[in-house]
Amino acid sequence: MQICSVSVEGFRCLAGISDVPVLPQTVLTGQNEGGKTALLDALNFLLHGTALSERDVTYIGDGIVQEPAPGTDTVAPHARAPQTVVTGEFTLSNGEQQHFALPERVQIRRRFRPEAGTFLEIHRRVCKDPELRDLESVKLAGLKELAATHQVEPVGQANARNSWEQPLRELAQQMEQVGAWVTADSEVAAAMPAMVYFKGDSVQAPEAVVQSLLNSRLREYTRDDEVAKRVADLENYLAESLTPDIDSIRGHIAQRCALPSVELDPHVQVRPALVGVELNIVDSQGRRFPLSSAGTGRSRRISLALWESSNNLGQHDATQGPDSDVVFVYDEPDTHLDYSHQRRIMALIQLQSSRPNARVIVATHSLNLIDGVDISSVVHLRTHEGQVRAEVLSDDSADVDVRRHLSTIATTLGFRNSVLLHERFFVAVEGVSETSAFPIMFRKHAGYPIQSAGICLWAGGSNEGALRFAKFLKEHGRDVAFVVDKDSRTNQKRAFRDDKLKEYGFALTEECLYLGSPNELEDLFTNDDWAETANALWKPKAERGAWQPGEIDELRTGKFSSQLLNMFKAGSDEGPQNKEDLMVGIAAFLPKNRIPAALSAMFDSLINRAQNAGPHLW
Repeated sequence: MQICSVSVEGFRCLAGISDVPVLPQTVLTGQNEGGKTALLDALNFLLHGTALSERDVTYIGDGIVQEPAPGTDTVAPHARAPQTVVTGEFTLSNGEQQHFALPERVQIRRRFRPEAGTFLEIHRRVCKDPELRDLESVKLAGLKELAATHQVEPVGQANARNSWEQPLRELAQQMEQVGAWVTADSEVAAAMPAMVYFKGDSVQAPEAVVQSLLNSRLREYTRDDEVAKRVADLENYLAESLTPDIDSIRGHIAQRCALPSVELDPHVQVRPALVGVELNIVDSQGRRFPLSSAGTGRSRRISLALWESSNNLGQHDATQGPDSDVVFVYDEPDTHLDYSHQRRIMALIQLQSSRPNARVIVATHSLNLIDGVDISSVVHLRTHEGQVRAEVLSDDSADVDVRRHLSTIATTLGFRNSVLLHERFFVAVEGVSETSAFPIMFRKHAGYPIQSAGICLWAGGSNEGALRFAKFLKEHGRDVAFVVDKDSRTNQKRAFRDDKLKEYGFALTEECLYLGSPNELEDLFTNDDWAETANALWKPKAERGAWQPGEIDELRTGKFSSQLLNMFKAGSDEGPQNKEDLMVGIAAFLPKNRIPAALSAMFDSLINRAQNAGPHLW
């Protein structure tokens, strides 16, 4: 049984968050106190049933500070949600589907109510009559009453429980079935995936890692048929050992309360678990001391070694049957680690996530880890109006091929995951000439880098996929603008022409800026600008003499940029090799006061738009 997604309601800062994907490789990112650790702890609660308290239940209310009650100095406490609910969607193997009589996908949830405790439930098709759903928990007397109500006769000895339960089950299967949440039995609980939880910044992290590893391994051993039989025998033995105590309690209650009979049926459950691990280090001189007294760096390196060893968890010899399902969870795994050790963490995550029976979830702020996975594997948690939301860069369609295609476009356009997640304003230009020259001139104009303004500049070129991706960005809450050469507006070879931009839903007057005097970016610079730049950067051949403004002016009657490039290439052994070299050269050479007015106005417009852009939720 492997988990596919998780939803959380009423757990700490997670008042309500739905369908967070749990992929073979999932990276959780977001602001501090944004809910990453809470989500991991909620998953631990679902899979392992870790103990919760009332303090874990979400506060509800409008967030307004309450005034003291009349005549008192105390402020009434905020109310808490009635319960915590963590729901997972799971896929079952063919064998599990047959064994449990369940479909391929099921929902299992764990609920906590402060006044009632914790409940593990599964959503499945059950008898419409609630009284006939959970027969295994009904006492023998209750089974007899249900049989009398439904006119069912026993199939064996009247004092044998199965004689009554079996015909009632057959009756329940014949009646109308409905989908409902019912108590999950111990077999379903045992089939849920194991979870190995590494809290990277824990003071006792190595001890915690060892305990988590061994506890997960212990769960694996208890699933063995022979071990399970021994545990069942031990449970029966302990239950029988309680017989004298039970008889005494029953007799006392019957005597004191004047009752003819009292039934008391104890349920004994044995769940082997490690309650603690002591980890000591022996130095080169044979001195022994606890790891807790070692430095942070050494502690983290030991944790990393343990994490690497955990890759063997759940892997068995082929003769022992299929691998057990497992979820590896890392909370800030690269804390206190240098870059080489961070690379080892990335390699470990890749290795673990390649196993078909494993899921790996990493909560991190590290750009190395965020950018080291496919963007479709990143879940970004953001707090918006006091509520934690999950942002996933994927198409609304559930089609995996569509999501993969969008991811491929993002990679082709040079987007890093961290940029897609955090930048507010995406500006598309036509080619690499603009993406290389604009940042140079922007810094001269504004006094700071273009990235610092919150502007992500990217070259769309003639790739229609860039338009498709720009539309996707806009539809998912990102601000997008285009900087387009004027001659591209009607050029049928260009993707950023007017009819294409309108086809993809962009407003030409509001989301497009046009450059050119009259046609393209190179036109904006004067004859003197080009002549001085060329004489300084691309030394002309001796036989031709210095570049003159007049000869540059003669080129403006045709395709100016192409003729300009050809002239400089032919007339200099050091001339620019392409338009990118041409634009980078003049951008680097000209001082701030010679930046064309049209470019300065365009930069100011982009700065203004960036200041008013986002952040938006996907």
